[in-house]
Amino acid sequence: MPRFPSPVGSRRWMVSMSALIAITALAVDMSLPAQPALVRDFGVAADRAQLTLSAFLFGYAVGQLLVGYLADACGRRVVLLVGMGLFACAGFACAVSTGLSVLTGLRFVQGVGAASGTVVAQAMVRDAYSEAESARVFATLIAVLALAPMVAPLIGAWLLVHVGWRAIFATLGVCGVVLVAMTALTLGETLAKRQPSSPGAMVAAFARFFRTTGTRLPASVVALSFASQFAFISASPFLLLEGYGIEPSHFGFYFGATAMALMFGSVSGERLLARGLSPQRVVRLGAAVLLAGGVLVAILVHVPRFGVFALLGPMLVCFLGIGLVGPSATALAMGPVPEIAGTAAATLGFLEMTAGSLSGYLVTKLGIDVRAFGLTIAGLAFACACVVLRMHFAEREAQA
Repeated sequence: MPRFPSPVGSRRWMVSMSALIAITALAVDMSLPAQPALVRDFGVAADRAQLTLSAFLFGYAVGQLLVGYLADACGRRVVLLVGMGLFACAGFACAVSTGLSVLTGLRFVQGVGAASGTVVAQAMVRDAYSEAESARVFATLIAVLALAPMVAPLIGAWLLVHVGWRAIFATLGVCGVVLVAMTALTLGETLAKRQPSSPGAMVAAFARFFRTTGTRLPASVVALSFASQFAFISASPFLLLEGYGIEPSHFGFYFGATAMALMFGSVSGERLLARGLSPQRVVRLGAAVLLAGGVLVAILVHVPRFGVFALLGPMLVCFLGIGLVGPSATALAMGPVPEIAGTAAATLGFLEMTAGSLSGYLVTKLGIDVRAFGLTIAGLAFACACVVLRMHFAEREAQA
């Protein structure tokens, strides 16, 4: 039992859930300003430096599969303590790495540790709330999470300019230590019944998620909307700093604007849900907004006189749509399988990170070609809208 327990649903408990979910965004967004510095210091191409970010995401994706099952089989709290400890150790090791290959490997390990924060926090929310209520809680958490992309690049840029890129990873290590202490001292166990513990049971749990009616389509929506989000996250240092020539010290402000749009979308979604709108309708609204932003960015980047705002303006619309889509789609995908919430959260996270890694690497390989980037975002938004439309028809068929 924790020494200073936080009651489930209390403000302190919600802050803890927000911090656990935000640690991944911090680990990604704080390191973004350092990407060009890694290129210079290690003398490699931009796509090689990008692999440090992709390695983190791949570790995060793979780690979630293990973490999700263990959280259902062993309990939420112990998995969280081990995972955050691993995250902290990897952060400190990254700070003293001597080569890009070593740094890439350590970022993979750090991603595995970070997986415990997101997966366990989502599972704990599903343990404590119904499907409809969890959609509102997820919307609140995502709104708070949006603060991380606003603050993290500013912190990362300041550390880069005044101390160096190694200080960014040391700071992440300190954050991991804080989360270990928070978990040990304040968070209790929320898992009511543990699942069987064996390799066969693990495979069966993931198979059960995909076999269950009502999980696959919203899971696809979660993955596609995140792919759109991470495509911009990955490309933004090169498009903004090198393509449009903005000052490094201003990068955080441009990046923070998209985080504000994400926050506004999440808050708007929470209010719509509170007024009785179903999660399904919120997802449809968000997909329409995301598609509108995708079409706009594909068109406006062909107009040079708009400058950086040809990219930033439509991306604000996209992030608004993502903020509407993400929380409700997550709740819909996890809703049919509350008894394996950890596995469900892990599956969603794996799909998100896999899609994000692929889209991030694709747009980085495109370099600073903003027109190609615009077409990529439009394509992802269109695919997301198509899946949401299929969800709508499936709902109507089920009601007939």
